[in-house]
Amino acid sequence: MMDERQGSFEDIIGTGNLGRGLMTLCAVLALAACSATDVPTDVADRGESVSVEAAFENIAAPGPIRFEKLESATWSVPLSGLLNLDHPKARAAGIEDREEDISIYTYVLTHPTEGMFLVDAGVSESFRGDENADISWLVSKVMNMDALKLKRSNREILAAHDEQAIAGVFLTHIHLDHVMGFDDLPEGTPVYLGPGDAQYAAATHAATRGTTDRLLAKVDRLQEWTFNDGKVVDVFGDGSLFAFHAPGHTAGLTVYLARTTRGAQLIMGDLTHTRWGWENGVEPGSYSVDGPRSAESLAWIKSLVDTYDPAGDLIAVHPGHQSLEGATPGR
Repeated sequence: MMDERQGSFEDIIGTGNLGRGLMTLCAVLALAACSATDVPTDVADRGESVSVEAAFENIAAPGPIRFEKLESATWSVPLSGLLNLDHPKARAAGIEDREEDISIYTYVLTHPTEGMFLVDAGVSESFRGDENADISWLVSKVMNMDALKLKRSNREILAAHDEQAIAGVFLTHIHLDHVMGFDDLPEGTPVYLGPGDAQYAAATHAATRGTTDRLLAKVDRLQEWTFNDGKVVDVFGDGSLFAFHAPGHTAGLTVYLARTTRGAQLIMGDLTHTRWGWENGVEPGSYSVDGPRSAESLAWIKSLVDTYDPAGDLIAVHPGHQSLEGATPGR
């Protein structure tokens, strides 16, 4: 484990000696991996473990949560990161790598007694301009940040809700495009995510951790769900919102099932990024830390939807970065 005081690669190349920085990066990546962020973690202060059956027991009945799916930004990234192009179905379909248009979504869940929560952190107003100081030069180039176009910032979302207090943020995972909105949220807003997501050690984190830490500067700690054998947590304890542990894309990837006034809503994060990936059961590509496990998790969640909604009219499914027909963003 790299001593965190040594800093990330972003800090290294920020010294101005790019050549020496690149040499140091090679040594760091060859010898060590580091966590996704330095923000400390703790056990979540809410949620209780339940069975899968309990999560779907009342799936046909409307729930108490008011649901909104909002498009925070548009973007364009390589399809090979979003979709496993080596999967037999992708090969049979003749799908080749290309720049794929995607969206960054945030979901507003308003519970009658628990308050207003976001699923994933959206995008802050600081991304309105051409550059954002929180994103390192390296990350900006590698992740094609020039293609990201802000559509609706968290500042605008809060204003549309009469500045109602945010009770917390439920992250599907800690990748950069899911934590870009904290700058517009109050400092110390409770943040919840799956186990091991923040601490998972990877060589690529040497290049991204500095950016992640800056995006999480207002977050004092990350609260991790405790999943037992059932891999499901009843978030509020009233059967209105469930968290499912579906690792593979990241170690702690979490899928959320909300029972809302508009019916059941399945928010998948990047269990599958794309419409085609969900419809054909093909897992994400190179952006996942564990491709085979990602495929297993996708197959598991897809089997649950097929089992508890065989007619396909009870559960609205929301892939990470594209919408299915009939599940487009809007209030």
